[in-house]
Amino acid sequence: MSTTVTIITEPNGSVVTSPIIVPPASASTSAQASTSAQASTSAQASISDQASTSDQNSASDLGSTTISGTDAAQDETAKPTETGSNARNPSSGISGGAVAGAAVGCLIAGLILGALGAFFLLRSRRKQRRRHRRQGEFHTKEKEQVSPGPSSPSMNIKLEHFLLDATPDKEIVTDLRALGELVRIHVDNNYHLQPIQAHSSAIASNISQLGLPSASANEVAALCLNPQTRAVGLRHLISHVAFLSIDFNAPSPLSMLPAPMAAFLHSMPPKDPRNGNSAETSLALSRWRALSAFLLHPTREDRTFLIPSETAIIPQVQGLVSALDMVLSHFIFPDPEHHASQADHLKAVIMEFTSFGYMLLSQPTDWQFVYGTSVANTSEVVVCAGLERLGRRDGDPYSSPSLVRAPEVICT
Repeated sequence: MSTTVTIITEPNGSVVTSPIIVPPASASTSAQASTSAQASTSAQASISDQASTSDQNSASDLGSTTISGTDAAQDETAKPTETGSNARNPSSGISGGAVAGAAVGCLIAGLILGALGAFFLLRSRRKQRRRHRRQGEFHTKEKEQVSPGPSSPSMNIKLEHFLLDATPDKEIVTDLRALGELVRIHVDNNYHLQPIQAHSSAIASNISQLGLPSASANEVAALCLNPQTRAVGLRHLISHVAFLSIDFNAPSPLSMLPAPMAAFLHSMPPKDPRNGNSAETSLALSRWRALSAFLLHPTREDRTFLIPSETAIIPQVQGLVSALDMVLSHFIFPDPEHHASQADHLKAVIMEFTSFGYMLLSQPTDWQFVYGTSVANTSEVVVCAGLERLGRRDGDPYSSPSLVRAPEVICT
């Protein structure tokens, strides 16, 4: 066993000895001891360097003596004294400056480690935020590509909220029945039942110009020439022509529909069953009819059916009255007063028919008039057309028409 003693002289003049006993060992133990000694020496040297430069210079002046071998016996006698001195002074191995330097070093090292930890933590969080932001931008772009963009206010408007609500069938039937009664009153008060001198063929020709088929025109002419059936024949003639004038599905040259709509219907090519698109054409016409009535309405926000303007329809009314007068003039009293009264009352009747036609024109669903009966009976004469509804109240078409009111007929 070898002993190494390090003597350090402190600034106050005291001498401190630090014995290090190195036991003999094998090659591995010697290597470990050498490593421990080197580590201890390095630690002491580091502490001594941190203590102060003046301490190192003072210790160098007095010298540092290393005793080994035979001097070990002399050192053994000094051990109790040194041990006692160390017991009395616990901090004799490390100076106060060394402790302060170590504390400062630990503090600096802690600050450095804390700063490094904070740096890496913030860096990690920043990377996560950038990653989340990139993901958010990706999802936002994906949504913009997949989902449609915000629609303009005009695209969100639903026209059914502004179009006219469907009129109850009961009201429509009541108005239709009133028209038939109005025609009866007009005939009873304005035409005589005296025999006339007129050819049936001439009257039939004038009737056919009003839109009736030739066969029907001949039958109507015969009814009108017979004083016993004249009232029925005149009621059939006036009501049939008046209903034709407001029939959207069978436009007449004497149409009482709004002039722009009547002109468009006349400009359309005739239906050809061979085209195979009759259903599509009917649907398109239905939508066009409702939208046209809405756009022609002077106060659309009222959501009421279109009302004819008297000043706008006067030319149409006058044209229809003049055409009817070609036949009716044969059965009017010859005095001018009666003739003027008959013309004024006929205009009023046509105006009522026109209002009814405008009301049907504004409905969300389609309607059509029924001019004949299903029974082939020549003795029955229709004096007021019937009415069929072609679709539900929301506008969807029926597979087959629904009869709302059958035609009013009179047996002759």
